[in-house]
Amino acid sequence: MTLRSTLTLTGALLGASVVMAPLASAADVPDSRVQRTDPMTSFVMQRDGKTSAQAKSYPAAKERKQSSLRSPEAKGVNADGAWFEGTQLVVGVSSSADAAKVRSAGLRPSTTVSQSSPDAVADRVLAKAGRQSGHVVTVGPDLSTGVVEVRPAKDAPARLRRTIAAMDRVTVTTADELTTQADVVPGRIMDLSPGTNCSLGFPGTTSSGNNVLLTAGHCVEGLPDILDVNGTHIGRGTHSRFREGYSSVDMGLMDIDSEDVGQPYVDSRGHSGYYAVQGASKNPVGSEICKAGNTTGWTCGTIKAYNRTVNYGGTSVSGLAEASVCTEGGDSGGAYIGVGNLAQGMTSGGPVGVECGYNRGYDAGSYSFFQPVVDAANYYGVRVAVAN
Repeated sequence: MTLRSTLTLTGALLGASVVMAPLASAADVPDSRVQRTDPMTSFVMQRDGKTSAQAKSYPAAKERKQSSLRSPEAKGVNADGAWFEGTQLVVGVSSSADAAKVRSAGLRPSTTVSQSSPDAVADRVLAKAGRQSGHVVTVGPDLSTGVVEVRPAKDAPARLRRTIAAMDRVTVTTADELTTQADVVPGRIMDLSPGTNCSLGFPGTTSSGNNVLLTAGHCVEGLPDILDVNGTHIGRGTHSRFREGYSSVDMGLMDIDSEDVGQPYVDSRGHSGYYAVQGASKNPVGSEICKAGNTTGWTCGTIKAYNRTVNYGGTSVSGLAEASVCTEGGDSGGAYIGVGNLAQGMTSGGPVGVECGYNRGYDAGSYSFFQPVVDAANYYGVRVAVAN
């Protein structure tokens, strides 16, 4: 059964922006506008009414907690999910020994809530829905509560709703209509030939030294040639795990032409300059995050969840993250950057009919889904480019 989905992919429009300057050198990014500070500072000032000094210390405290997690991980702790409660980082663990190592790093362990446990519940929800799973628009864990959020379509059968609601550790709400979203490098339209317009994501290199760019898979489905705003060829789609109408993953890869340069700077679209990428990670749930997009500019929010499964009108996409970041059509592939100047992912989709405004930061509201860049980089064997 085909779902009349309330979610949308945001490809096929103008998209958002990342970090590659086609037919250019790094000189195209003005040194005077490159920010080495955390991109969340202005967001926190806007959201919380903090002074500049207070706003700088808040993400800095979260960055220290994120960095502290490396110590227990180096001691063999396999963190099973992590999320912020204020500036305290809570880490899911499976044993008292791991809990002790997490606690010694100044973090709070949790042996009752983790990522894998609600992930298994989410799998059972889809299995229980069976042939009616197309009516489930979004399903995935909420680490802050330890339950699975299920959002059926408005026209989902009442019996399906009752069946899911009766399951343990599950909450049920009605879904918005979703769609995919798309774009190109710092404000420039990226034309797909054949096709329409979409977005480029984070540049990097393969193990063989080839220059590539990570983007949303639906942007390079069909492996199109890619042109810049002037109609100049800048690359070609080489891989995509997105297949319309089938169970998919929204990650893809573009090969950058040898004469073009991928740059590790996210363009905030006139909001606050360019942000130097210092690495790539999956920042904890509850961490602040902003994205750059051609349609909506700079919009911000927090990471809400990982491992969401989303239904875009009959195409079920797994492995997405959800954030309270506003996006519109034309933002797909756009760059999400988080606390610590760490690359987070590329826009996949969001609700239909949302109006974000432009460069409204936190005030834009709404929510969206993104493909975590770490998962895409690991799958394709890409080292994400970082600034010196």
